Amino acid sequence: MRRIFLVMVSLALLAAVSAAGAQGSTVVITSPQPNSEVFGVVDVTGSVSSPDLRNYSLEVTTSADLSTARWTPVTLPARAPVQDGLIAQWDTSIVPDGTYTLRLRVALTNGATETVVVEGITVANAGAPVQAQAEDQGPVLVPRPDVVNELPVPVGGQMDTLDEEHANLLAEAGITWMKWQIPYTIGDASLLDVARDRINWTHEQGFLVMLSIKGSKDELAAVGAEEYFPLFADFVAQIADMHPDAIQVWNEQNFDREWPVGQINGAIYVELLQQTYDAIKAVDENIMVITGAPGPTGFFGGCGQGGCDDDAYYAQMARAGAAQYADCIGVHYNEGILPPSQLGGDPRGEYPTRYFTPMLQRAAASFRGQDVSFCYSEMGYITPDGYPPLPAPFAWGQNNSVQEQADWLRDAIRIAGESDIDVALIIIFNANITRYVEDDPQGAFAIIRPDGSCPACETIATLRQPQ
Repeated sequence: MRRIFLVMVSLALLAAVSAAGAQGSTVVITSPQPNSEVFGVVDVTGSVSSPDLRNYSLEVTTSADLSTARWTPVTLPARAPVQDGLIAQWDTSIVPDGTYTLRLRVALTNGATETVVVEGITVANAGAPVQAQAEDQGPVLVPRPDVVNELPVPVGGQMDTLDEEHANLLAEAGITWMKWQIPYTIGDASLLDVARDRINWTHEQGFLVMLSIKGSKDELAAVGAEEYFPLFADFVAQIADMHPDAIQVWNEQNFDREWPVGQINGAIYVELLQQTYDAIKAVDENIMVITGAPGPTGFFGGCGQGGCDDDAYYAQMARAGAAQYADCIGVHYNEGILPPSQLGGDPRGEYPTRYFTPMLQRAAASFRGQDVSFCYSEMGYITPDGYPPLPAPFAWGQNNSVQEQADWLRDAIRIAGESDIDVALIIIFNANITRYVEDDPQGAFAIIRPDGSCPACETIATLRQPQ
């Protein structure tokens, strides 16, 4: 197995309490101290708590000028407070020796942000005692849990933060998977640590884990497919060595916001898919490989300069042999305003992407007769309940209620289980994203609502059949 290069820095925090902090907050690191020297695996201790705490995450830089520093994220957002205890462990043996500054960003529920830094931490593994230079045995990986599915098809939720209370809500519904999105940036090894943290945490909570890994269209355009595709495949292979349960290769690659203009073609994507599939299976043949899901649309009338309609793109993928290099074909469905059993009558006009079953049939049509399953890597219903009115681009969902969201998700899972098309997995978009801005109201799709309730968890749980 290839060696995994990780930066395991989980909230190495703070030498002081922020003066701008909320009343009653404690954000402090007791070890290591500023201007200290460290090597090997370093225990980071202290406290992170606040009555207004939303989440906190860590960034790192080697820049001496913090006003212009480029900060690299090295942890996931976390929510559980820590009081006079172990915040994290920092494995310094796999980063270059040098001087580092760590920055903790603490997000509060009122929208404010506190930041505190620890400066002058010198990593000096070259001069460490011999025992500290022992060959790296690799980071600890949490084994895959034994999971029993009790729903008509396996179901997961797309996650944004590590939250044990939210995990418990999903588990009570019979949901057995979690999905996380992992970006790929050439040369950024810290993203491997982000992936490892998400895999371990998800397995610790008793869920299977799907990672959706997407690169940069700008880097792909600049470097070229011949050089970029092997780099991407190697990055994904390193993540495969951490043994997630499923990996999705890219996302909505039929649009120019995700893939370079002039190169949007399913056959080109399948070249990337093949290299990545082979790299994953060489490491762990038990990982389910899922294709990127084309974004549902009829805007382009086939294919145009800015993208391809999903049915045209699926056809290109199928002709290029995508089914040979995937266990599951990715599908998206997230524009419904009617029950999933309904096959017509949408007030926006008749188009198959607006209906649950026709959308599945649309994706499957190009792969008829091929031995491949279908995975909803995003399936959800928007509702503004608990939020301001939806922004104009999403106004079509303004009248969806949270109870309709709950009922329609339940019914969609049941219908998928009864379908003649093999649906291997449904990932609900989304579980606990709270982001709600003008052009990106993802919180309105979340099944865990702003008040902490999860009506959809309750309705989905009614489908459970103990095995």
